[in-house]
Amino acid sequence: MNTDTRSPHLDLADLIAEAAGRTVAARTTEHLASCAQCRAEASRWNLVADGVRGLAAAMPEPPAQPREPAGPRRPDGPHGPGGLGRRPVLAVGAAAAVVLLGGIVAALSGHAPGGAVTSGGPALTSVTGCTTLVQVSGTLGQRSGGVLVIETASGTVLVNTTSATRLAVSRAPLGDITDGASVVVAGPSSGGTVAAERVAVGGEASLAALPGTVVTQGTVADAGPGGFTVVTATGARVPVTTSSATSVTVLPASLGQLRAGVPTIVVGQPGPDRALSAVAVFQPPVTPPGAHVSVTVGDCSPASVDRAITALASAG
Repeated sequence: MNTDTRSPHLDLADLIAEAAGRTVAARTTEHLASCAQCRAEASRWNLVADGVRGLAAAMPEPPAQPREPAGPRRPDGPHGPGGLGRRPVLAVGAAAAVVLLGGIVAALSGHAPGGAVTSGGPALTSVTGCTTLVQVSGTLGQRSGGVLVIETASGTVLVNTTSATRLAVSRAPLGDITDGASVVVAGPSSGGTVAAERVAVGGEASLAALPGTVVTQGTVADAGPGGFTVVTATGARVPVTTSSATSVTVLPASLGQLRAGVPTIVVGQPGPDRALSAVAVFQPPVTPPGAHVSVTVGDCSPASVDRAITALASAG
């Protein structure tokens, strides 16, 4: 983070004030409206502030102090009779909040309190086929606009997305199958009705016809709780039934379709502040505990990443 006062961007004090909800100067508001880099930085600090506020809200009230037995009274201390009272307990809570804040700052900025560069942090795995891309696997936590927080066993990773980021979701809810959507459906057919085992929404995933199944492609009509109709390119209408066992993949997906608390894979380019600039974000099918989904690309181009994510999504 650049705090040089000669920088054209906002300094640290401005960013923290904005995250804390304090009144900021008009120039700060105007700059945020026109500078994408500072908006992204402000989003990071807002995540920090939300974490500290959550800790404070969850902090339990200190237990009531027992009444002192009759007898000589201890000298008053700086915090009330006997030198004890509520303040020491609150001081411990405040100290815990400061420690948490320091840890979050280290995770977001890549620096530990005091300015020392951290050498640990979440593991970033190289993407096979491209040395400039890395992969991180974890669970989607918070999302603020286009900024995602990926929680891993060894820490958190901040992810910046753009309109060019490839988004794919497997095991999506049946409600993501809506009228007018392009779909590919795979499943067994009986009497002209397909019992959907797999549905790819968006039309970009290609589903293979497994033994005993058929593949139908077209546009969704009459979507409801128990199924929908596929209108094919020739105008044929194919009834489709769905169930809780139907696997739904959305490709391409939107940020709003990413689900918190589920496994998430990010492929991107690491930045100097340990944040990832995401080329692709993929929520894969349910995998056995401990299983690892690796992304392999032919080269470093976005098109190659697209093909890799499409292949993984189609397999789900």
